[in-house]
Formats: sequence, structure tokens, C-alpha cells
Amino acid sequence: MTGKAFVIVLLTAASLGVAAAQQQELRIGVFDSQPVWQQTEEGVRMRTTLETYRDKKQAEFNAREAELNTLKEKLRSQEVSLSDDKKSQMLKEIDQKTIDLKRLGDDVSRDLQSQFGDARDQFQKELFDVVEALGKEKKYTLILEKSIVVYNDSAVDITPEVVAKFNQMFKGGTAATPASREKESKPQTDPKKPAVEPGTKPSGGSH
Repeated sequence: MTGKAFVIVLLTAASLGVAAAQQQELRIGVFDSQPVWQQTEEGVRMRTTLETYRDKKQAEFNAREAELNTLKEKLRSQEVSLSDDKKSQMLKEIDQKTIDLKRLGDDVSRDLQSQFGDARDQFQKELFDVVEALGKEKKYTLILEKSIVVYNDSAVDITPEVVAKFNQMFKGGTAATPASREKESKPQTDPKKPAVEPGTKPSGGSH
């Protein structure tokens, strides 16, 4: 998922019985988790939810930044005519808004990382269940994730089967959304997903 493939090794031979497995033809499948994340209904739903959440928080950050920049510009344009008390008051307000903006950026970045991690973990768990079910259903002896395979013939690529099985088992509506988690655990500022990559702050900043 986004930069890191899931490393999943499912030994389904145990469910068939060692003796039975030895008598059967060895069946090996290899799948690529990245297309599974990109093409399944659940992957699309998760990405859309994360991106919507991120955009909401980016808009909030941008609005706060615009307020700060407007106040700075007001001070610059009126500085000569302002009394010392008024100037001091505006400088304090600018300092406080600068601190608040930095804190918001940190909170959004941290929460974005958390939300993305939750989605990744949920998707990985579902993917494990899907591959295990597919292995048992199609009587695979071994299923490997492509990132740990040095070479495989295209004949053993079962990525389309994994995508189809995933869509059969998960219809893109299982995991809790970031918005619902936000309601459950206030107060917290939140984020979510790559034009702002997990672990990075919203674009922009105080000037």
C-alpha cells in the first residue's frame, strides 16, 4: 500500500493435511498487493475517505494561514499610524496565531499519519483473510506476495483472482471512517492522505 507492499505468506497446505498435500500437484500463486489496493472497491473507498478527510483539514489550515497573513499585512500597512499599544496588541495576536497555526499543522500531520496507519492495517488484515480464503477455495499449496519473490512466471500470477475475491468478500464499506473516529475521540485535529503524505505537514506555512 502506497510505498510498502504487504508481505503475506499463507501456507494453506496445513489445512489440506500434509499427506494429502504431498500427493497433490504443488500449486503456487503470486499476487501483487499494490493493484489490489488500487483496484478493489475497499481500496477505492479507503483512499477516497482519506483524501476527503485530508482535503477538509488542508482547507482549515489554509483558512487559518490566510487570517494570519491578512493580520501581518494589516500591521505592515498601518504600522506608521498605529499607537504603541495597538501595535503591541497586534504583534501579540500575530505571535499567538503563528503558534496556533504551527500547532494545527503538527496535529494534522500526526493525525494524518495515524489515520493512514489505521487504514493500512485494516486493509492488510482484510487482504490476509481474502488470500487465505482464496488459497483454501482454489486449493493452493502456497501463496506469496510479489515483493518477497525474486522471480515468478506470469502463469502463477493470481492478482486478478485476489482482486475479484476481495470484491466478493468486502464491498467497500467495512472499516470505520476517519470522520466517525473524529466524533468518537474529540478534541483532535485530523487529516488524511497523500497530496499531503503521511508524516508531512499541510502545504503552506506562516510567512
